[in-house]
Amino acid sequence: MAISGHSSRADNNGGKRKPWQKWQFWIIASALLAALAAGWIASIGFYSLCPWAMPPGLREKGTEDTQVIRSMQRTKEVSLLRLGVTGIISKENKGHFFNMEIPGTERARFIQYTFDAKLGFEGKDVTIKETGENTFDVAIPEFKFIGYDDPEYRVIVEQNGALSFGTKQIDSLDMVNNILTEKAKKEYVDSNRDILEEQAKSFYTSIVHSVDPDTTLNFSFAKAS
Repeated sequence: MAISGHSSRADNNGGKRKPWQKWQFWIIASALLAALAAGWIASIGFYSLCPWAMPPGLREKGTEDTQVIRSMQRTKEVSLLRLGVTGIISKENKGHFFNMEIPGTERARFIQYTFDAKLGFEGKDVTIKETGENTFDVAIPEFKFIGYDDPEYRVIVEQNGALSFGTKQIDSLDMVNNILTEKAKKEYVDSNRDILEEQAKSFYTSIVHSVDPDTTLNFSFAKAS
């Protein structure tokens, strides 16, 4: 009986973890975490000094720009004239008290712009009729503003009065959008109509005479609407 009781007490003591064993567990766990952290920091420092050694999967991805062409359309526009246009557009805002302007509240902005305007006509609307032996009538449609290339815009002067903090801001994009109005496009065409007619005659005459120099072409031009 005495031996049996001593053995039971030994089993009970052996089933409990002693305090120094608990501290030993936490010391080992902390050491492992510290070692992992030190290794991670060391690897960052190494890859910073030697980025070429970094595995591809860890490298930072660069910025990508993906573009998709949504549609494609054949055009038969004939460009006869290219105009190099340069100008300055300005806009001014002021604060008002009833109908009176308040001094010092003005805002002003001046934008210089340049672009190449293209003038011509719609080639598919040209009609050619034979009126005699080696003689043709060529009807040219209305001239139009086809488009523009190489636009450049920059603010050259900007003024803000001492009390302009309450005055409406000037939108540069809105100013630029007002440069090529339908009225402006029509003025480009109207002011260059004589040159456009001469260019249209030269364009078709050179094509036809390269095949048959004896051919006669009579031209007519649509009136501006």
